[in-house]
Amino acid sequence: MSHVSNQHRGVRVSAHVLCLDRGRVLLTRRRGGQGLAWTLPGGGLGFAEEPADAARREVLQSTGFVVEIGTLLGVDSSRGSGTAPVGRRGPTDLHLLRIVYAARVMGNLVVDDVTAWGSGAEWVDLGAVVDGRRVDLVDTALAWAWSAVPV
Repeated sequence: MSHVSNQHRGVRVSAHVLCLDRGRVLLTRRRGGQGLAWTLPGGGLGFAEEPADAARREVLQSTGFVVEIGTLLGVDSSRGSGTAPVGRRGPTDLHLLRIVYAARVMGNLVVDDVTAWGSGAEWVDLGAVVDGRRVDLVDTALAWAWSAVPV
């Protein structure tokens, strides 16, 4: 990553779910620098919030689905960039810690304030995921899930 003189550093911790059902995966769309891309439902933790609770809350807010959290699939650590915290200028160099759980959809609720950061949530055929634009976390989570399945 190139050096930027007024760059700030930060850590962002988020919790996500991988929901698989009959050859499909639940994904949301995220707008990034290269347009819309598929990503796992989830988002940032609040102060002192348990990761599993954050995952449930974020999935409900972004998809309207109520999920049951299963096993921890893994923690992804990567580096990225973002916007500076409020009151500061310039880009932020971010250390991203993304906690991923296996989960299953238990039902859905009509939520008036669904945030829909991208274009909403969809059940996507796994073949379409392979052919489509997606964030690296999708591939990482699928590899964790497939390696956890007994042969």
